[in-house]
Amino acid sequence: MSKKISLADIANALGVSKTLVSLVINGKGNEHGISKETQKRVLEKIDELNYRPNVLARGFRTGKTNTIGLIVSDISNRFYSRIARRVEDYAWEHGYTVIICSTDENVEKELQQVKMLRERKVDGLIISSSQEKYEDLSRLLNDVPHVLIDRTFNGINSAQVYADNYQGSKLAANHLVSQGIKNVAILSITPEYISTIRERTQAFVSTLAKSNIAVPAEWNIHIPFKNMESAVEERLQMLKETKNLPEAIFALNNNLTSHCLLALRKLSLSIPDDIALIGFDDMLYFSFTQPSVSAISQPIEQIGEKAFDLLLRQINNEEITIEERSVKLPVELIIRDSSTKTS
Repeated sequence: MSKKISLADIANALGVSKTLVSLVINGKGNEHGISKETQKRVLEKIDELNYRPNVLARGFRTGKTNTIGLIVSDISNRFYSRIARRVEDYAWEHGYTVIICSTDENVEKELQQVKMLRERKVDGLIISSSQEKYEDLSRLLNDVPHVLIDRTFNGINSAQVYADNYQGSKLAANHLVSQGIKNVAILSITPEYISTIRERTQAFVSTLAKSNIAVPAEWNIHIPFKNMESAVEERLQMLKETKNLPEAIFALNNNLTSHCLLALRKLSLSIPDDIALIGFDDMLYFSFTQPSVSAISQPIEQIGEKAFDLLLRQINNEEITIEERSVKLPVELIIRDSSTKTS
């Protein structure tokens, strides 16, 4: 194993002090009167010896590591992976790197990840939280810049960026009503207390109620986060066996929509003739599946962009007004074949 190059090695090779090398590395050469020629020699020697600074140690000294943490429930979910990519792009443009963690909807795992990232001296955190109550998370975030995304909490001072879940579900419900559909099932996911799931369900049910349409308890289907695909297929199989199928299904996220589409095919149920389908959170492939799938489109790139902007402003100690701390972004209904009744 080759020896790790240190500041002392750089200094000895050039016949200068470690302090001088450190000042050049941290971009403070000019303010300390170090000549351009000397700075150039230091930087060239760093490249030659392939020196890599200890970011964590430097963070302890300077209080800044130029890293941020991104915590989501499942980075394999296209919604979160697209947000992560946008956050990473903006972070890179501003000289930051991103550490990404998945909680698997495990509240204890999430708290441990926050602690771990704090121990690594990240400069800030962007979190899509799985907590039911904000108090435990709040204690860990008390003195660190942070932004909550997608999932929100009422009555808090933390910056939050999220899509208009209520309006999205309202659009979905009214669209199904416009198609003459009166019997609707909701495909939900646990944990149900999460704000996105709760708001989408409540908005959908209350909007249908205005047209005198109720969702029976047996059609309010809750799917566990684990083993989602098999659970969706099993529940739809049970529905089919009752010979009392709903006319439509509203799936509350993109994974549920995808698994529902596959399960209905396996069960030889025609979409939309046997059952119409509409989902919350549009995906690119929904436009070219057979049939194409109707969905609520969220402004994913804007969520990532706005979240990083609010985080960076906190890191830089810029003032953020109360109004700026809560950012609700508009959504759009994309109508495709899966929810359009032909007869």
